[in-house]
Amino acid sequence: MRVALDATPLIGTRTGIGVFVAELLRSMQALEQQGVDIETAPYTLSVGARLRGKTEGVWVPIPAGKAATIWRRFKGPRIERFVGEVDVVHGTNYLVPPSNHPRLVTVHDLSFLREPVAASAPIARFDRAVVDAVNTGAVIHAISNYVADEIRDRYAAPDVRVVYPGVHPRPSGTEPLGTSPVLVTLGATQRRKGINDLIGAFGLIGQANKNVELHIIGPAGDDENRTNQSIELLPASIAARVQRIGFVDDEERDRRIADATILVHPSHYEGFGLPVVEAMASGTPVVTTTGGAIPEIVGDAALMVDPGDVDALASALGHVLGDEQTRAHLIQVGRDRAARFSWADTASGLMEVYDSFL
Repeated sequence: MRVALDATPLIGTRTGIGVFVAELLRSMQALEQQGVDIETAPYTLSVGARLRGKTEGVWVPIPAGKAATIWRRFKGPRIERFVGEVDVVHGTNYLVPPSNHPRLVTVHDLSFLREPVAASAPIARFDRAVVDAVNTGAVIHAISNYVADEIRDRYAAPDVRVVYPGVHPRPSGTEPLGTSPVLVTLGATQRRKGINDLIGAFGLIGQANKNVELHIIGPAGDDENRTNQSIELLPASIAARVQRIGFVDDEERDRRIADATILVHPSHYEGFGLPVVEAMASGTPVVTTTGGAIPEIVGDAALMVDPGDVDALASALGHVLGDEQTRAHLIQVGRDRAARFSWADTASGLMEVYDSFL
């Protein structure tokens, strides 16, 4: 079986979608090496990446931002023109090209419907792209049951398949004894990520705990200005314990997750919540919210509060920081929960979807 697979998310700064595509490709290639009948044919839509010589697989000479409009208007060009004959086409990031063969499109979440003003123009266009996919008979892949239900409600999609992303087994952290406790949060400073809620909660617990630090890891997003203002409004002694780490590579990211005292994920909405599962796999306790698919993914392996409830978030963080027994429990149940998600299972699950088309 030969599968055309959109590798465009691998270009540029690696986001959660980029991690999904990278790990899916790696796991599919591992299956091929094991003798499984699967061959991936990656393609890239980015003109800029072509100019920089950074394309993955075959370059398709269509700008990513214009692809949905071109495919809608002209019903082509079909992807086979560029990658050769395939059995299945998998659009990994909301968009799926025309083809004579069965098509699958991954919809990671519907965040663009929740914050249409904050959403960037390329993301906002994804709503129409999903409508096009459904209307032209593509099957939808959702990364959680929560997102699958949203897709059915929004688009009346007749065929939605759920296959979870995965996580690698990870070593435990090496937090030295006697050091200050560190709260780590990951992600761009987008409004829906709730980072300002966390800063407010940190202002509360920082008054009682004079050593705790907050490390915010990730690039600037649509709420960057308000994030900076929230930090500036903290008392100076507390604001001094907030570190803006910015973007880090995968190795540094994994180390900081593993070494954190608590991974805090205060998001108002998630289609899956990969940092939460990564932290649990690393043996790091998690405090998060009930936003979107998070309860489905974490089960009872994390402390959850309502999105936007700053007082409840501060209380949960204070409880985990002050109770060694609670931390030990969250570490154990977190590891057990994370073991349910593997990239090998993701690849096998999508292979079953591909097989069902043939």
